[in-house]
Amino acid sequence: MSFLYPWVFFVLIPLYLLYKKNKASESKQIKLLYFSLVFLLFTLARPVISDSLEDQKFDVQEYIIALDASFSMQADDIKPSRYEAAKEMIKELINTHPKDKFSLFAFTSNMLLISPPTTDGAISIMALDALNPNFILTKSTELKQLFSTIAKTSSQRKNLILFSDGGDENDLAPLLALCKTNNIVVSVVAMATKEGVALKKDGMTLKDQYSSLVISRLNPILKELSLQSGGNYYEFDTATLSKLSHDISSSNNKKSNAITQLKSYKELYYFPLILSLLLFLAAITKLHQLSFLALILLLPNPSHADLIDFYHFTNANNAFSRKEYLHAAREFEKATPSVQSYFNTATSYYKAGHYKKALEYFDKIQTGSKEIKQKIFYDMAGCAIHLQRYDRAEVYYEQALALGEDKDALYNLTLLHKLSLKNGVNISDMLPPKSAQSKQNSSKKTGTQNDDKKEGGGKSGSNQQAGQSSNGAGDSKKDDTQKADQNTQKSSNAAQYQMGYRSYEMINKGYTDEKSPW
Repeated sequence: MSFLYPWVFFVLIPLYLLYKKNKASESKQIKLLYFSLVFLLFTLARPVISDSLEDQKFDVQEYIIALDASFSMQADDIKPSRYEAAKEMIKELINTHPKDKFSLFAFTSNMLLISPPTTDGAISIMALDALNPNFILTKSTELKQLFSTIAKTSSQRKNLILFSDGGDENDLAPLLALCKTNNIVVSVVAMATKEGVALKKDGMTLKDQYSSLVISRLNPILKELSLQSGGNYYEFDTATLSKLSHDISSSNNKKSNAITQLKSYKELYYFPLILSLLLFLAAITKLHQLSFLALILLLPNPSHADLIDFYHFTNANNAFSRKEYLHAAREFEKATPSVQSYFNTATSYYKAGHYKKALEYFDKIQTGSKEIKQKIFYDMAGCAIHLQRYDRAEVYYEQALALGEDKDALYNLTLLHKLSLKNGVNISDMLPPKSAQSKQNSSKKTGTQNDDKKEGGGKSGSNQQAGQSSNGAGDSKKDDTQKADQNTQKSSNAAQYQMGYRSYEMINKGYTDEKSPW
């Protein structure tokens, strides 16, 4: 046995000194109160039994995408330009692998992180759309600087997907040394042709100091770089994306048995807590009253159910915080049936991807609260969308709107009507994310406790009040539908996500020292 918060025991020192000082004048009741306080301190110290390390499988693979934003990427030997073609391929790649985690870098002679590691593809795509090459003053390509930056990332195996024409790099040795030392595996998508094309600026072809045309071609070291670092090499054509996507899927299958070790605990705090309560009752109650209370404690009563529910809710919350949503759902199922237990069970099943079970438990909830009913109908619509039952989703949205104003429900319902989709068509990730302000208002309505978003970030377990859950199906307003607006409102998305001037300042650092970078 061990204690999670052993520092609590320091309180025993002044408590013991106080007890010794007044020991002679103390009655039995006072002594019992002291012992009650001691066991309460044991409770606060969180006694646990440490289980052995458990292996947990991870099926999320992390990739680093680096997009060359140098001047030569504006060449048009690949239509409409190397940069735009690479950008579109990156967006399709992210959409094709929603369960994988991607981080995005733009680079020239300096680096710019435009999207941190996340499985939220909509955020990554919005960041990519917001990047404006016209604001990038550095024009040359420096792969060594890129690899040095990638080497500092926390991933043990750094899977780098490089979209570049290679610039004028000609020294392969230091690049391979960086890859080998820092476990960087480079897959290259060659964004140029071997023949090359003359570069233009402001509609005029560029010429060097000898009045010769400046031709930008594919750098031949890219192929050797990818193959010798253990990655793959792709020349740009119509089949490149499918090949790259297939290789990523194959890599994920091979890595599906990758594991990490997690330590779990068995809580024991309720034992000293019960002793503390019994000693406290003994101290303030006469003996004949104490025997009566003991009899009450032994008889079945609602407080037993409350204690058992507290135990299951604690286990469920701990599982939810570890993102073990299926385990959390099964713990919530063991609690006494209530609005709270049903809602939290449904929420956990939703987060686990068991949408039919989530829908089943949402349907069981009976409450007189109009706000909670409205939220339940919205969440049921989210389940229906994931199950590709769009006719049912429309009905649920209509029921939510019948209970009061809900801008998100109205927007999603309108979008479903516009798309006129048939059941079975997969659009579960096509509706737009909910605004931060709307999420805050939604939380106030239902008492939900939001996750620290960002695959969304450190997340808390389910709350313990009726109708509350931990950012589960309640966040279907964000999870259910993220991409339809990207197909119809790309310009508005870019307007919502603007790069700050400090970001461009990072990548533009030292541009005045460049001499004919193209």
